[in-house]
Parts: sequence; structure tokens; C-alpha cells
Amino acid sequence: MRTVIAALLLVLGAPAMAMSLALAKVERARDGETEQQVCDRAMQLMTEELHASLLSVIAATDDYHQRKAAYKKLDRSESLLEAAYLSQLQDEKPALQGQRWSGSRCSLRARYDGDIDALAKRVPLPSTDKPVAKQAEDAPPPGMDPRTWELFSSSRDRAELSQAFSTVAALRTRITEYYLRSGSWPESLDAMQIAPEQVTGKRIRRAYMLHDGMLKLELAGRLEGHELTTWPVEGGVRGVDWECSTTVDLGPNSFCEQAE
Repeated sequence: MRTVIAALLLVLGAPAMAMSLALAKVERARDGETEQQVCDRAMQLMTEELHASLLSVIAATDDYHQRKAAYKKLDRSESLLEAAYLSQLQDEKPALQGQRWSGSRCSLRARYDGDIDALAKRVPLPSTDKPVAKQAEDAPPPGMDPRTWELFSSSRDRAELSQAFSTVAALRTRITEYYLRSGSWPESLDAMQIAPEQVTGKRIRRAYMLHDGMLKLELAGRLEGHELTTWPVEGGVRGVDWECSTTVDLGPNSFCEQAE
């Protein structure tokens, strides 16, 4: 197994900074593996090494140091900040330029071009101010009857949960990748190097792993007190599909099972 990464850092006029990387990866087949499995693993490893390279460059930016200082003020370790950046970098992929199979090895050539300044700003700068007191729950506005308000609220609940699904989808991808790479389901988010602040926010109060790849989320904000659970089942393009249940009332066209 061998990896080659040639990197060129370009300054495109202050303060903009871009990164251009040429990447190569050679991965040897294991017993019983197909060409596709070997090449998929090579691409996965190359992508992980790309993310590590990007993080090392981002760590030299002013934006990173601002966030590092804010984390320190909140008594959070720098490792949590690094994990937050790695999570944000998951959609940064090498552009494959060539692939060759020798019968026992897969050789890949790829390239990556990215805006370091933009990547450095992806992790939100946490507020170090005291938290604002929670506002009172919604109430019907003057002139609107309770039933109409209830229907309107249910529609907003559905929209709010749909917004939270961007985080759910990202976690499902990480869990699936962990399973395909290791052959077992992760026992915790920490096992996938996912820090709490990468998941929690105005829509999700807490997320944690249960058994056999099952993920549970305690919702926040408008959906405070509700839960969503999602779990893997056999099927799908990569051999894993997902189902879910929630205590949120989503109406007759729910995309999740209704839970008690």
C-alpha cells in the first residue's frame, strides 16, 4: 500500500488563498476483494488524506485561530475544533483523473482545487456570550382560530424536521462509511470522530448511537421534547438503506413512522 501526495499552495492576491493538490494512491487487493472494492477503498483513503492535508493548511489561517481562541474561552479542546472542521470537509472530494487495475492493485490519480479561506470559515465561530433565555412557546396570533393555527403549526413542524434531516443524512453517510470500512457498526459518535457541536444546534439538542447502527436524536427549538430515531436495513445502492421513526406528527404523508 503506497500513497503519494504532491501539494502546491497558491496565493491568489491577499487575502484570498487557494490550494491545488495532485494526488495518487495505490491500494493492494485483500483476499476475495473485487476491483471495485479495492478502488473504492483507495478513493476513501485518498479522500481522508486529502481532508488531513486541508486541515493542516486551514490550521494556519486567522479564521482557525479565531475559532481556537473562542473554543479555549468556552473550555473546549482544540481536538473538538479539528473534529468540527473534518466534519465540514466531508463533502470535499478529489476529482478522479485516472484509474488502473493490475489484477491485484488499484492505482488512482486525482486532483483537488479548493478555496482555503472559504473552507476556514465553514465552522461557525461560537459565541462566547451568555446564552439568551428561551422564548415562550408559540401562541396563536390575534384573529386566528386555534384549529387553523394547529394546522399551520403542524406544517411548520414538518418543515422544521425536514431541515434537521440535512444533519441526519450526513450522520447516516458517516455511519455507513464506518460500517463498510470496518465491518461493524460504530458504538458512539466519538468512534467516528464526531464532536457534539458538529451535530447539536437550534434543531438538535442531543444525538447518540444505540445498537446495530441505530441513531437517536433529541430535537430542539420548535421541536423540543420530540425525538427521531433512524436505523440501517439491508438494501440500497451500497447495500445499506435507512428507515426512521419520530414522535413529531407529520400528517398522512409522513417520511418517518409515527412513534409514541
